[in-house]
Amino acid sequence: MLSNIIRFAKNIVVSLIAIFVCFGVLDFLWLGVIADGWYQSEMAPLLRSQFITWPWVVFYLMYGCVVFVLAVVANRDKSLLYAGIDGALLGLASYGAYNLTAYSIIEGFTLFIMLIDWAWGTCLTSASAMAGWLGFQLVKGKSSE
Repeated sequence: MLSNIIRFAKNIVVSLIAIFVCFGVLDFLWLGVIADGWYQSEMAPLLRSQFITWPWVVFYLMYGCVVFVLAVVANRDKSLLYAGIDGALLGLASYGAYNLTAYSIIEGFTLFIMLIDWAWGTCLTSASAMAGWLGFQLVKGKSSE
């Protein structure tokens, strides 16, 4: 396994960068621009005045690595579509677990937010997995020339 990590080090780094950039940019656009009003109006009483940064940094790093292993590495020799499907399934399960749990135990966590956030997480994870797959293949293609 270590020899494969060393052999594919460039692929891994480029893929992870692609995942983190895609996830970060799309999530910023979603949370900061597109859906900001929805989250603010629906969750106002639940939001902190000052966000704590480290938990979402930990989540982004951990989740990006999981996307890499479960959607990119698992489909490195298949088409882009497979990475997208596996990413969507991972997002469906991960964001589903969070949103269904939050909806069931947090008073004020609305059905609307649960549904749009769950759908968004599914799409975001799929897009990030495809970005990671493309990054992996980009380096793979250059190294085989």
